[in-house]
Amino acid sequence: MSTPTITWQEPWRAIQFAAEIPGVQRQIEMEITAAHPLYGRGATVIGRRIDCDDVVAVLADGTYINVHLVWGKSGSGAAAAEYPSWLRYGDLAAFVQAVKEDAADYGK
Repeated sequence: MSTPTITWQEPWRAIQFAAEIPGVQRQIEMEITAAHPLYGRGATVIGRRIDCDDVVAVLADGTYINVHLVWGKSGSGAAAAEYPSWLRYGDLAAFVQAVKEDAADYGK
């Protein structure tokens, strides 16, 4: 998947280092278990926040999402469906707007 041109602003940044890409992608795939609503939806990580464990990913259908990685083993039972927590941005324009809002809050 080619990454669209996004004007990244702190606290967001692109996944930029070749060594970083497989590690972050592997982590999201490990945390999204079969019980999770994002399972099987083809989440590809394209960016991350520098101040927390949030990553932005694009689903196979083009939907942009925010996933808060827990950096641990995936849960079981009810927790597997709840964690990692996530929110839907929707399309690229909605994500870009969220980046702008986060940048304004981050600079305060």
